[in-house]
Amino acid sequence: MSRTHSPTPTGTTAGTALRCLAAVAVFTGGLVHLQLYLHGYRSLPDADLGRSFVLNAVASTVVAVALIARTDTAVRLAGMAVSVGTLGAFAMSRVGDGVFGLREHGLQPSPQAAIALVAEVAALLLLALTFIPTIGAGERPSARLVLPAAAAVVLVAVAAGTWWDHTASAAASPADASTGAGGDTPSAPGSVEVKDFAFHPAHVTVHVGDTVTWTNHDQFSHSVVDKAGTFRSDPITPGHTFQHTFDAAGTYTYFCGIHPSMTATVVVTG
Repeated sequence: MSRTHSPTPTGTTAGTALRCLAAVAVFTGGLVHLQLYLHGYRSLPDADLGRSFVLNAVASTVVAVALIARTDTAVRLAGMAVSVGTLGAFAMSRVGDGVFGLREHGLQPSPQAAIALVAEVAALLLLALTFIPTIGAGERPSARLVLPAAAAVVLVAVAAGTWWDHTASAAASPADASTGAGGDTPSAPGSVEVKDFAFHPAHVTVHVGDTVTWTNHDQFSHSVVDKAGTFRSDPITPGHTFQHTFDAAGTYTYFCGIHPSMTATVVVTG
């Protein structure tokens, strides 16, 4: 007597592929946030910004593992929530005062902003497709496949974080050596170094007619904006400089137009 097998549900394979691709996209967004945190954002004066990047990396890793392991509606909605939240923060960081004092422009920092944007949009779209009845969420893999996949995700996150932390420390060493302990002593009078989301030194004294040079040693763009509107730079990309000659005595308080929490002063004497 022959046995009739029920056909495989339409879209099972496609749903599994979409769910796993969404997991990769969500995880990629988390890795970008981890890299940004280790390469500068942890140095922002507002520690909540750094904490939010770490939280994003952790949440993205957990959700990525869950998406691989399970087909539950709640898990897929959690993945979409992470992407929507990240995209919302991305938009907020580019208007008004930004997020936690961080105000970015366009697709800066590059290429991290573009990678995260594409990854989160892709994750959102891929997960949305799994709610189409003819596609579905696919099949739940067996434990013998889930455990190695989960271990691989965690291993990649830990290895990447360790590597980025090492490279960030190595990149900071030459600058610290050239500027003295703590990096607060400039290489020459009238020189200001921009690094670790701060101006070094935070207070400079020069004479009327002197020129102050700001050099960006950070891995992100910054700018120099006088609160009184006397001078303003365009975004200073990593490795580039901005100069301003002071023709009048006084105290000039300035900040970074991209990251307003960064402030410093120049005192000009007669």
